[in-house]
Amino acid sequence: MWRTIQWGLCTLGLLNVGYWVHLSLKARGSQIEGARELERTEISSTSPLVIGDVVGRLEIPRLSISTVVFEGADQDVLERGAGHLPGSALPGDRGNTVLAAHRDTFFRPLRRIRVGDVLKIHTPRRDSIYIVESARVVEPDEVDVIKPTTGPAVTLITCYPFRYIGPAPERFVVRAVPALHPVPAP
Repeated sequence: MWRTIQWGLCTLGLLNVGYWVHLSLKARGSQIEGARELERTEISSTSPLVIGDVVGRLEIPRLSISTVVFEGADQDVLERGAGHLPGSALPGDRGNTVLAAHRDTFFRPLRRIRVGDVLKIHTPRRDSIYIVESARVVEPDEVDVIKPTTGPAVTLITCYPFRYIGPAPERFVVRAVPALHPVPAP
């Protein structure tokens, strides 16, 4: 009986490692392909985005975050990179640009974010620079953080606490506003 339990646990462990490898390769491949797509000049900025399209690249230099942003916020998109919430403003436009990613992959470094950090978004249409004005924990039903804003803003959302195993009970929300003056590269 103990041998069967050992065998079962080893099999379960190997399946988990296999799944992790699959997700890692999927994310890496999507990031490479998304970066290539961003470099192409023929990306049309006038055609409507569909789920899975490349929106741009999010960078937070101090935290070494650099991830391709895809349209959508479903499980498939969030396994590939950060997701742009459909219906929210596009980066650089007036309104609230809402981006989400998993806390245990692309947004893990957000746990060290500070007010004043620089956030950059590169899109085929323009580059935009934002400054973090707040970071807070909210309940999942506090949806006011994704509501439209009158001016340009970026809202980053991930699950919280960062070290939680399983579905996290809260959300970590970062709000950034456009830089008033050009920000020098670090």
